[in-house]
Amino acid sequence: MSKKRTVIELEPEGRIHKEAFMTAPMVCPYCNGRGGFSHDAATGPVFTNCPDCEGTGEVVAMVTIDWKPNLK
Repeated sequence: MSKKRTVIELEPEGRIHKEAFMTAPMVCPYCNGRGGFSHDAATGPVFTNCPDCEGTGEVVAMVTIDWKPNLK
């Protein structure tokens, strides 16, 4: 579970639309920023990209807000 806490105050401005907020890049916790994993294969060493960061070594959190009508 995520540990970072950020407060986002939501208040629609003008026309209602979809919004997105992105955090600063953080070190990928799965590969520890290495971008992937090395392992030995029959043909020699093989590097496999991390499935979480896709080889970048970093991840970002994307928060999407989709404003909708209040249909009671």
